[in-house]
Amino acid sequence: MTSNTALVVEVPERGAAVRAERHLRVLPPPAAYAVTPARAAGRRGPGLAAAVPAPRLRLTARGRRLVAVLALAVGVGVVALGDALLGDGEDGLELMGTSSVVVERGDTLWAIASSVAGDEDVRVVIDEIVELNALDGGAIEPGQVLLLP
Repeated sequence: MTSNTALVVEVPERGAAVRAERHLRVLPPPAAYAVTPARAAGRRGPGLAAAVPAPRLRLTARGRRLVAVLALAVGVGVVALGDALLGDGEDGLELMGTSSVVVERGDTLWAIASSVAGDEDVRVVIDEIVELNALDGGAIEPGQVLLLP
């Protein structure tokens, strides 16, 4: 048996666009990551593009938190050091030999000052006690702690 079947093939005319059916396409690389050869400044050869700068460095959320904590720690350190160096020294330092007394029932400023005064005038010592303890009018109460000069 001989069969006379003909195969018909369509050939596009010359210059006609041929569209290939493909599922995948080749894309050019992104411009931000294009690699170009390095050349000396001002000496570009024909067809060579200028070098593309590297993408900007970005911090992660964890990195931003770390930078914030470090900046805060530096700030606290500067404030503490500045206060220690430039402070007036009233709060931190006391002279050696500072003493105090707890007021008991029946004590008066005159009695306390006379026990501390020694050879000094008792009135001057009372004024110093009032000034040291910021007393109003010289009133004292049992249980109160008084700093003595």
